[in-house]
Amino acid sequence: MFSSATRFSCIAAFGLLGLASCSKSTETAAPANRITFNDFEALDGWTPANPSVTTVQAHSGRYSVKVDQEVEYSLGYSNLLGKASVSKLRKLRIHGWAFLAGPKSTASLVVQIVDPSQNNKIIFWDAVELAKEVKKINEWSEITKEFNLPDNVEAAHQMKIYMWRRDAQQPAYLDDLEILKGE
Repeated sequence: MFSSATRFSCIAAFGLLGLASCSKSTETAAPANRITFNDFEALDGWTPANPSVTTVQAHSGRYSVKVDQEVEYSLGYSNLLGKASVSKLRKLRIHGWAFLAGPKSTASLVVQIVDPSQNNKIIFWDAVELAKEVKKINEWSEITKEFNLPDNVEAAHQMKIYMWRRDAQQPAYLDDLEILKGE
């Protein structure tokens, strides 16, 4: 038989274990392959400061970024590939939410890699044409695209991800943008 002190210790341990198993965590772990995420509520690391940050539309929180006839390029993410990932990036996956104000919202979400040592020579350029991805006007739509990067990308190359107006006559909005290492 167990002593009363041992029984109390066991009961207390099981009680604490039970309480711990019932608790809910409010934090959500970031995916292991995440490079960055921005809901545009915080802007550290996102450049340049420009009028693309807006409260007119938002998928979450209060802010998103937009392009329109007055704003050619949105706030964007810029980082050296070697700082974004410890391993060589072969694929990038972009996930976010887009809102098109009308049929003339022809903006694109651009992924660009340049070589800073060669006067920002473009190594890679591709884009998601939002009008082809967003099926309903005036409604937030989820967008996802994976980009295959060329073999010649290097850690010293700079990755830039931003929304470009193209020839949009009406606003396009982007929110909750996530940049991940592709699989």
